[in-house]
Amino acid sequence: MATRTPVTPLYAIAGAGDLAVEKFRAVSDDVTTRFAKLDQKTLQSTVQTELSKRQAELSERLETLVANAKTVPATLRELPAVAQAGLTVAQAGLTTVLGQAEETYEDLAGRGKDLVTRIRTQKATEDLAAQARTTVSKAKATRTTAKKTAGTTSRNVKATATSARKTAKSATKAAGTAAAKVGD
Repeated sequence: MATRTPVTPLYAIAGAGDLAVEKFRAVSDDVTTRFAKLDQKTLQSTVQTELSKRQAELSERLETLVANAKTVPATLRELPAVAQAGLTVAQAGLTTVLGQAEETYEDLAGRGKDLVTRIRTQKATEDLAAQARTTVSKAKATRTTAKKTAGTTSRNVKATATSARKTAKSATKAAGTAAAKVGD
């Protein structure tokens, strides 16, 4: 069993999606081909034949069930042994199914990894990654410029405020001196 990395489940999902698309396309093509070959009368005839077959099968099963219903009491006495045998078979089947599930999971993860690798190495993906790096770089430069501009603006505002206070103080002092001289 292979060691699972944190991305293995994502690869398995990508692989399952890729497999589903492949199978869907195959089935779609097959159905389209089959329907293109059938005309309306052939299709009705085929459906009618299939319905007749299924009706005959169901009638046979019903007759078998009615016949077997008479043997139910004897079968009930054998039920514990049959249940134990069924449990043993079920456990063996579960072990087999788990092994198959593990194998399928690993196959899907491999398929997904191949798909992701293929997408990562495409020219369009590489171009997009380069474009994203350029955008990030420009955003960082813009942020740095904005910070510097904000710092300069802040210093300029402080200097202007200080200058305005000094001018106001001088104007107040000059106004006071002028007012004092007016009355002289």
